[in-house]
Amino acid sequence: MSITVDPPALLPVDHLSISSLKLFQQCPERWRRRYIDRVYEPPSGKMILGSAAGAAEAQHYGRIIEGSEGMSTEEVLDEFSTEWEDRIGREEVDFGRDTPGELKDSAAAALKVYHTVYAPSVQPVSVEREFRIAWPGVDWDLIGFLDLEEADGTVGDLKMKGRRMSASDAHADLQPTTYMVARRAEGNPASRFDFHTMIRGIKQPTAEIVATTRSDAQLDAFTDRVFAVAAEMVWRAENDLWVGAAPGIFKAASDVCSGCGFLDCKWRLA
Repeated sequence: MSITVDPPALLPVDHLSISSLKLFQQCPERWRRRYIDRVYEPPSGKMILGSAAGAAEAQHYGRIIEGSEGMSTEEVLDEFSTEWEDRIGREEVDFGRDTPGELKDSAAAALKVYHTVYAPSVQPVSVEREFRIAWPGVDWDLIGFLDLEEADGTVGDLKMKGRRMSASDAHADLQPTTYMVARRAEGNPASRFDFHTMIRGIKQPTAEIVATTRSDAQLDAFTDRVFAVAAEMVWRAENDLWVGAAPGIFKAASDVCSGCGFLDCKWRLA
């Protein structure tokens, strides 16, 4: 692997994550407010759905790893409901135009399909395992959590989505690359990456697995990509030059603004 981008030794933050990298590439201004200024941004209702469903299935897979039979569909749905009610009860949540009850019901229906159709065939060996990617000569690293690791070497991530994920979506996503780089760095390369998707935003909620993989060349290029983004973070922080999401450049840039809690932003798109 040949690294062609010089990394900054220090960042305006002490570490990076997949969500941090993605957000900076979508909207540097929103990234600044969240990660540098530490301005609280209420989570959206859709974000709570994803974390609640993921927590419920993590409980199920965790039991299997411990040697039990796992959880029934009813138990998983009860766990999801508990997680949902707990989060919306103790946090300020931005529901936008969504109705909490309708959101919850649509997600529960998609989760039910996933747990009934796909979960029984999963052979988990770990859930929500932390990883850390570090490089010599820099005082920061990249951390994250592997949602799901399976006995066949597959790495997976559970997603609650409003629409189906296409193969091109999976191919372009930074998350599989990051997870597979982490596994390779540990000396245990992943055979592939699976998005375990629960799709609630359609007339008939459903679920499906969207598989993707990465070549060694793509994994090798990951470090240069991270270093380039990190260098831009430093440059913008040093020069105090920030911009918002640009229409026509980032995919669904308008969705970045419609889901953003910083309503006073001068860069906000209509």
